[in-house]
Amino acid sequence: MSTRVTCQRSAIGEVIRSAPGPLHPREILNLASRMVPTLGIATVYRHLKHLRESGEVRAVGLGRNDVRYEPTDRGHHHHFLCRECGEAFDVHGCAGGIANMVPPGFEVQEHELTLFGRCGECVTSERTAG
Repeated sequence: MSTRVTCQRSAIGEVIRSAPGPLHPREILNLASRMVPTLGIATVYRHLKHLRESGEVRAVGLGRNDVRYEPTDRGHHHHFLCRECGEAFDVHGCAGGIANMVPPGFEVQEHELTLFGRCGECVTSERTAG
């Protein structure tokens, strides 16, 4: 494998690990391109596939046709999606009583929760503009 591919893979991995939440492939491209300017979207998808297969990252569905990627080692957590800027953030902790919400006789095996609203930066920018 060439040094260039190693640099690309390293940049993609670093961007995903350092993000405050799951990222779109285009976000990964934009951030990793700062380290490897020649990086292309096909390479990002190729490396995401490899990282998923190796168990290093997982896909997170945050809505219809909204798949983002995050490291698998962050433990159980949920997400907040800003409806204004579109950025996703990790939310640590978990709402209690999830199992009590399902119909009688059902068994919860896992769950994902996405909170929707406006992030702190979008709220602050509206207050300073108004």
